Amino acid sequence: MGRLFFAICFMWVLAFPVLAFSQDEAMSANAADTGRLNVLAILEDEETSLRKAGDIKLDEIRDELQFLNSGYRQIILSLGIASTTPMVLCEFYAHLSSINEKSSDIFDALKVLQKQVQTRFDGLENASGNFSSKDEAPLSSEDDWNYQKYTDRLNALQSTLKQQSVRIKIELDIAGRLEKKSLTLLTRMEKEIPSKWENYFLVGKNLPLTSEFWTSDFSPSYWLSLRLPVWLGRLSAASTDYSSKILFFSSVFLLLSGLGVFIGKSIFLKNEHKSDLPKFIAASVVVSIGASIMLTKHHFYPHVTGMVAILGVSIYSFGSMWAGDIIRRTFSDYDNPSRIPLTWLFAVGGLLLVTGLPEQLVIFVWVLLVVIIVAVMKRRLSARSLRIKQTIWFWGLIASVVMALFGFGRLAVLAGMLIYTGYYIYTIGMAVTCLAGYGISRLPDTGAYVFVRALLMGILSPLIWAASAALAGSWLYDFFGAGVFKATGDLKFGWKGFSLQLFNVVMVVALFFLTRAAIAVVKTYINREGKKWPRSKRGTIHSLETISAYTFWALFALFTMGFLGVNLTSFTVIAGGLSVGIGFGMQAIFNNFISGLILLFGRSIQQEDIIQVGQLWCTVKKINIRTTVVESFENASIIIPNSDLIATQVTNWTKDDPTLRRDILVGVAYGSDTKLVEKTLMKIAKDHPRVLPKPEPRVLFNDFGASSLDFILRVWIDDIDFTLKTMSDLRYEIDGAFRELGIEIAFPQMDLHVRSAEGLKALKDVPSN
Repeated sequence: MGRLFFAICFMWVLAFPVLAFSQDEAMSANAADTGRLNVLAILEDEETSLRKAGDIKLDEIRDELQFLNSGYRQIILSLGIASTTPMVLCEFYAHLSSINEKSSDIFDALKVLQKQVQTRFDGLENASGNFSSKDEAPLSSEDDWNYQKYTDRLNALQSTLKQQSVRIKIELDIAGRLEKKSLTLLTRMEKEIPSKWENYFLVGKNLPLTSEFWTSDFSPSYWLSLRLPVWLGRLSAASTDYSSKILFFSSVFLLLSGLGVFIGKSIFLKNEHKSDLPKFIAASVVVSIGASIMLTKHHFYPHVTGMVAILGVSIYSFGSMWAGDIIRRTFSDYDNPSRIPLTWLFAVGGLLLVTGLPEQLVIFVWVLLVVIIVAVMKRRLSARSLRIKQTIWFWGLIASVVMALFGFGRLAVLAGMLIYTGYYIYTIGMAVTCLAGYGISRLPDTGAYVFVRALLMGILSPLIWAASAALAGSWLYDFFGAGVFKATGDLKFGWKGFSLQLFNVVMVVALFFLTRAAIAVVKTYINREGKKWPRSKRGTIHSLETISAYTFWALFALFTMGFLGVNLTSFTVIAGGLSVGIGFGMQAIFNNFISGLILLFGRSIQQEDIIQVGQLWCTVKKINIRTTVVESFENASIIIPNSDLIATQVTNWTKDDPTLRRDILVGVAYGSDTKLVEKTLMKIAKDHPRVLPKPEPRVLFNDFGASSLDFILRVWIDDIDFTLKTMSDLRYEIDGAFRELGIEIAFPQMDLHVRSAEGLKALKDVPSN
């Protein structure tokens, strides 16, 4: 019995680890399934939140697409009415551009959302596949239930993602169709708008003195019946939610006014300038009013070009012209009458075009406006004894009146507005340039500030004028539409098969100013660094300046030919022809050209060097690519071909060293103390500030002359430019010192010894009393 109990206990001890291991394995499997289900629950929560966010985004996109489609349909329905009015057509173009841009953004956003959904769907498929292949053995009932539950929940998530993917695809199709339709219509309108403006300004005009002019299309009531509903509709739209518009306008106005006061106090710092500060602040307030009107209109009605826009631009331009005039009078010598009254050309002309008045009324109002402005400006000019006939704008207005009298009233209005735009660009550009120059002049004129000043002026000047032109041209873009700008940029003109595009010409002009600015900056940098070099090497500065300038202009020429469409390969033929010409008629020119390159790169002769060509002593003023300009000591400018400086002997007195050795010849009377002479000459030479101590001055006893003891005072002068003055000073000192010491400066003399003469013999025989 005891043995049996012992055997049972022994078997239990042996079997216990196996049973415990099996139980742990079962518990581990259950724990893994439970953990997987918990992870799935987290995934479900995350997918649910993402799906809801995606559904909300899709609902917003659907509503926005419906709104954009509605706007597109309204434009399509209104194009028939707007076809006779280019201003309204431009508004539709701007609205359609916004629709195209927004539909493109929606399409891109849907693409991103579709990619995100597809990524999540692929992740769920991978999770389902990994679980199904984890165990190929038969599953227990409990494992089978867990597996089924897991796969059902994965399938449910995949199903919701498929539904969302279908919605995304539907909205993608709608957005893509809207983008393509709007782009097609935009392309068509870009081609139509220039022709509409051309018809509006040029086509179907009659002379005002003919009966056809007053009977054709002259119906103010018809014009008012077309315009009044549009104005009332816009007024009604503006009256809705007016509090937010007033708040926006007030906020922008206060911000810009504060900025104008700050700028004014920062500019008018000196006491003599502070009297102009109140006027500048008043002009800034006017600018702020106009800018606030423009920004409010753009924020709430971005696609409308109407009377409010013209009013805002006119007030803004009036204030900025006023401020620019104040700045020019304060920081420059400008004292001409202000051209601010020309603002009325823009304001009234813009209203005439925007309202679409009949041509008959446009001509009458425009001619009356020109007469008033000419009378006002004539009185202002007469106060300063100036004649109105000497102004460009006067003859431009006369030309616009002639256009109006020939029936082109709207074209005359446009010409007057462009005249004002030109003066606006000039006034603002000059004012900002004066202000920039005043600010830069306050920088120190030492050290790195010299380079900074030149860099700022070189960069700021073209940028200021470009910004002024862009600021003035913004209203043209807003008023006439992008189609006109594109058509103008694509405008080509040429002769005998060679054509130029206006846009490329504008780019060449801009590149010209940038090249000139770059050359100015590089020259300033070379000058600044060259001042650190020894004087003997400073002539290299001018060579480097010339080489850099030619390099920049050569690059400008290459880019210009590229912009203008010139085929560079055609220059091979030209080069072949030139080679023949160089061999015959252009040999001398080509020789001088190569000699100029040798002088510039070889630097045997540099600018400001003092050279001797034959008997001519002169200073090198400028080495050009073909000739060298020198200046004689008599201040005469002499032009020498470069080949002469290469082929003939030239003495360069300042090639490596500006110092110069000179000899002064001094003759003293026989019997003079030679040691005293030597000591006196040495003292005079050493005391002069221009005579170098090393090499030391020397006094040489040169010869026993016929009438004098000849000495040579040999000195080294520190700068060849002071040679003549130093030699003169030394001679003055020598003469004064010799007088004080009683040393006689010899002069030519002859002792006459008479041995026999008849007259002398007779005198000897005469007895003395």
